[in-house]
Amino acid sequence: MPILTNIFYIISVSLMIPVMLALLFGFVYSLYLAGIAVHEFIDRMKSKADRKKFSDALENKVQDIPVLSNSGDLNKTLNLIIIHKNDTLLVDKKIAELESGWRRELQKISDLIKYGPAIGLMGTLIPLGPALVGLAEGDLATLSNNMIIAFSTTVVGVLISLIALSINSAKKGWYRDDSILLNFTAERLSANNNG
Repeated sequence: MPILTNIFYIISVSLMIPVMLALLFGFVYSLYLAGIAVHEFIDRMKSKADRKKFSDALENKVQDIPVLSNSGDLNKTLNLIIIHKNDTLLVDKKIAELESGWRRELQKISDLIKYGPAIGLMGTLIPLGPALVGLAEGDLATLSNNMIIAFSTTVVGVLISLIALSINSAKKGWYRDDSILLNFTAERLSANNNG
């Protein structure tokens, strides 16, 4: 039994550096995703009025639908729907590709929401072993150093999750609205062609 206990202790302690590196990577990656989300938000605000005109033109069945600037995948796909409105297979394919890309993007963010706290918990539990050893030996320096690591990794893991959760919530709302506009555009133009 002591041999097995020592093996598990060695495995656990040897994971500390990879866990801390994973947390550091996760934190940097979540900040990177936050920067992309802020950039996307700014682009959306810039093209909000144009998209409103576009949507109003569709709702009012105006013949000359305004062409959107070719910035962003949504605008490119909306313009493509207008150009290829008679080719319903191509339109459906392009909408499906864009929505599939959104799902992949949201899945990466969802993974970060889950993995951040899980790795943070590992970073919390691993140093507790050496901390308890330090406590048993009366080594308060070892105890305090390991407790600092334990609490710090917990905070970083939860922070990663909170950043990713905020991004995920914003993007889900954006993509839901975008999907409504895409499908309405395709259906409206298809109905106009058939009518």
